[in-house]
Amino acid sequence: MSGGPYPVAPRSDLNTALVWVALGAAIVVASWRMERMTAQGADLYTAPGLWPGVVGLALALLGGLLAWRSLVRAREAGWDAAAPRGETLVPTPRFALAAGLFLVYALLGVGRGLPFWLSTALFVAAFVFLFRRANRKVGDATGSDRGDAVLAVVCGVATAAVVTLVFEQLFFVRLP
Repeated sequence: MSGGPYPVAPRSDLNTALVWVALGAAIVVASWRMERMTAQGADLYTAPGLWPGVVGLALALLGGLLAWRSLVRAREAGWDAAAPRGETLVPTPRFALAAGLFLVYALLGVGRGLPFWLSTALFVAAFVFLFRRANRKVGDATGSDRGDAVLAVVCGVATAAVVTLVFEQLFFVRLP
């Protein structure tokens, strides 16, 4: 399948899939082991581990689909089928930027003095602005810094408002 339409070799997809399945399964197990608060009159739908468990199950299932796809591709083209853009284990600059933003959000933003809604708004706004700007620099998007800033602020504020309202009003989860 050398020169095929896939950017990643089947072997790499399978390895990634196994990591997602393992991570999803670990989340499901940890969620299952969480206190269900039944002694306080809580029902299944208000258990703290319910939604993390659903997300873990989704990760595991999607990892399983990725594994199945890699097995099908390997049967058609071989495990080491070359990809047109090649494959690297070195993170791309965009991956590094995203990982850095997530790390700052997780370690410095949430629960460290700033309210959740403000941390989330700042994180989403920075993410949108920096990635829109990066896309413009490589010719993948049009616009201006001012337009990107307005879009980023709108996305940040809207995301923070919706997430805060959903968790506090629908799931009755008090956010930091």
